[in-house]
Formats: sequence, C-alpha cells, structure tokens
Amino acid sequence: MKPYVSFVTFGRNDDYTPDYARRFSKVVACLAEQLERAHLDAEIVVTEWNPPPDRPLLLDTLDLPASGDFVTVKGYVVDPRFHARFEGAHERGMHAGESWNVGIRRARGRFITPKASDTFFSPQAIDRIARRDLQADTMYRLDRHDVAMPAALWSADNDALVSGLESLPAEPNAYLRQVDWWRLRDLHTNACGDFLLMGADAWHRLRGHPLDRSILMLDGDSLVLHAAAALGLRECRWAAPARIYKPAHANLNNARITATWQPWQKALEAVLKRIGGPALAHRARMAFDYPRRKVRGVDSVLGPSIERNFVAPASRWARGALPVPTQPANWGLADEALEERIVRRAAWDTP
Repeated sequence: MKPYVSFVTFGRNDDYTPDYARRFSKVVACLAEQLERAHLDAEIVVTEWNPPPDRPLLLDTLDLPASGDFVTVKGYVVDPRFHARFEGAHERGMHAGESWNVGIRRARGRFITPKASDTFFSPQAIDRIARRDLQADTMYRLDRHDVAMPAALWSADNDALVSGLESLPAEPNAYLRQVDWWRLRDLHTNACGDFLLMGADAWHRLRGHPLDRSILMLDGDSLVLHAAAALGLRECRWAAPARIYKPAHANLNNARITATWQPWQKALEAVLKRIGGPALAHRARMAFDYPRRKVRGVDSVLGPSIERNFVAPASRWARGALPVPTQPANWGLADEALEERIVRRAAWDTP
C-alpha cells in the first residue's frame, strides 16, 4: 500500500538556526501528530544531506512515538562526497534543491510536497489535505506566514505550539503579481518552496527541482511552479486559515540575497529606460545577465540574474514552449544505494 501524501524535508546537524536539532525534531513530531489525528496515510521523508562527521544524525535525535497507525517517518543519508560536487560547497553545507530531489525521487505518496525543515502547518491545512480530493492535474499552493516565535513556545506541547503560532502577529508571504513586461503566467510564486503540492507523476515528469551546479539554488522552486503549469497543471490556491507558519530568523532566503551591479550596467539601464521604458531594460537584463546576485555567506559564487535564470525560461513557457528537464535521468541520486533509516513505520507500511 502507498501513502496518500508524502512530505519531503531535509536537514543537517550544523546549528543552522539556534538549537536546530531539537527544533527539527519538534517540527517532525508536530506534523506526524497532526497527520495521525487526521487519519491520513502519509509519510515524512527526511534527507540527511552532507552530515557533519562529528555530530549525531538528525534522524537519530528525532523524539517521537515509535509507532503509529498512519504516519511513516523515514530518512536517507547523503554522503558528503555528493555535496562536494557543487560550486561553493566549501562555504555552505546544504544544497536545498538536490536534498529535496533525493526525497522526492524516493517518496511513495500519490501526492508530494516539499517543505522546509522549520515550518508548521495550520490544522486547517492538514484538514484540507485529509479530504483526499486532490487532483493529479492540479498544483496546490497556500501562503506562508512568518512569525517572531518566542523561544519558550518551542517547549510547548504540539497543540499549544500551533495555537500559539496562530495567535502571534504574522507577516504573510501572499500572492504577488509579477510585473507586466515579464510576460509570465499569473502564478503564486511567493515562498512556493515551502508548499507546492502536486501529484507524484508531475514531479517525476519535471525530474524534481532544476539542476543548479552551485549550492545557491536560486529560483528553483518558482521554476518548478511555472514548468508544471507549462505541462498543463492548473494552480489552486487555498485560502486562510489554511496556511504555513515559519519562525523568522536571520537566514531567511530573501534576506541573504543582494543584487550586484557594475557601473556600466547602471548606465545602460538608465539609457534603456529613457528610450524604451522598463520593458526594454528588462530585455537587456535577460540578454546580458545582470544584475548578478550574491548570497550572504557564499563569497565564491556569483549567481545569475533573476531575469536570465527565472524570467527567461518562464516567459518562454508562457508563450507555449515546453520545459525540458535540466536534471539527468538519475536525478535525486536514484542510482545510488543511500543509507535508509526507518524511524517509525505506519500500520499501512508493510516491509
């Protein structure tokens, strides 16, 4: 028997945020309890990417009941040699896209969603999935809400924690309309890496997240969303109170990224805007790949511009071109015999 839905996350025991291992365990335990309560056949798949050799695996520190009727929790350990292949690997220990792909490739659910390692689902989001009426031709989105989470709340029981999150002031990552001259499909890309629920067949047609030979993985989740739409999937946005909560911290993705301008680029931008408006300047950005982007903490890699990396392919797809997967046929390290850890096995999950 296969689960209805797979939640795919990743991590490494490197103190990415304060008290990371304990908080990671709390997130997994809370989600497992929510799924059990909803009687939803599900699995939580953890990719333990590039684990530090001097620390225990996150999978070995998970604190949750050893058995359950509905939820399997399992993980795969990815040796550091695979991480070393990527540009900038010596400056950051995680490759989010490749980590997700390892789990997505091995997920057994009829539907699959990646999730960050520190996000919580509102009860209404779980209830919505538990209706079991998801469609294979649809991709599902909901808003992420960033909250300043008091440290004491991490020690509360799961119900009190989620209730506390619902009562805190929150900054929604709501739908943002893309600028007209980008000429893209009207999709909800804002924070889509935290929840993009699709059928397993769609994930496999796309070969997961696109290949990024650096550890930056800029725009990867937005590219997945637009590529899926180009394959014919329609977008369904779930309204509040179905939402995701993310504790705010200094390493939130957008806070780490800055545009890097060269003097000639600013001069060209001014001229083009004067003679042809922002649409002409945009075409030059795509053609000449500027401004490039820098990610804090990764000094050795200068990432591509959003116009070259995201807007150029997404606008082609909006005009009718079909996406061509950039990942190889063995995406997600499919031909590697990764170490598997079964943390807990559901009643439906027979060996």
